This record gives sequence, structure tokens and C-alpha cells, in this order.
Amino acid sequence: MTAVAQQRREMFWQIVRYGVNGGIVTALYSAVLVVLDSWSHLPLQICNIAGYLAAVTLGYVLHSRVTFRNHGKRDRASKIRFVLASIPSLALNAFWAWLLTEALKLPHWTLYVPIWFVTPALLFVLNRWWVFR
Repeated sequence: MTAVAQQRREMFWQIVRYGVNGGIVTALYSAVLVVLDSWSHLPLQICNIAGYLAAVTLGYVLHSRVTFRNHGKRDRASKIRFVLASIPSLALNAFWAWLLTEALKLPHWTLYVPIWFVTPALLFVLNRWWVFR
């Protein structure tokens, strides 16, 4: 197998692993958000932060050990980069929450569409080419 074919194969499997692990992380985020939003009646942005904290913790473990296991380093700098790279996801999900539920007055369930399909794509790019370089 050529080097290019091997790189493409590894990238394909990283994307597959990212999809599975990202789904688990996003499910945890969503579960925390739904439970707090539904039962505690805290402001939606506080629920977003709580979901983010749970997701970023699990996300580092899964992505560093599984998704990008054969790619880049695992050191203090990569942990710092991971947290820094996750901040845009917090901001983006906060934006979705504001736009869809506050500005457009849509039901809270609508914010899960971009949370599940837009935010993870951004995070893959940041993780692949910056965090685990």
C-alpha cells in the first residue's frame, strides 16, 4: 500500500472513530442539557455550560485515546490545545441556543439539529490539525 493510500485509510478510520466517539460525547452533552433545561429550569445558557463541561471531559478521553490514537502527541500542550479548541464549540452552541430559542422563538428541541451536525464538523477539523498534531 502506498503512503498516500495509507494516509487516506487512516483518515477514513479517524472520521469513523470521530463519528462514533463524537456521537457519544454529543449524547452526553445533550442529556445534561435536556435534564437541566427540563427539570431545573435554569437558564438555557447555564445548562449549555454544564453540558459543555461534561462533554469536554469525556471528549478528551475518547478522542485522545481512541479517535486520534495513532496521530500526534499526548502531552500537557495537547490537553491545553484541546480545551482551547473546545471553546468555539461552547460559543457556537451558545449561539444556536440564543438564535433558535431566544431570537427566533423556536422550541428548545430545534437547537439539537446544529449541535449534532454543525458543531462536531468544526471540532473534527480543530482536533485533527491543531490539537493532536
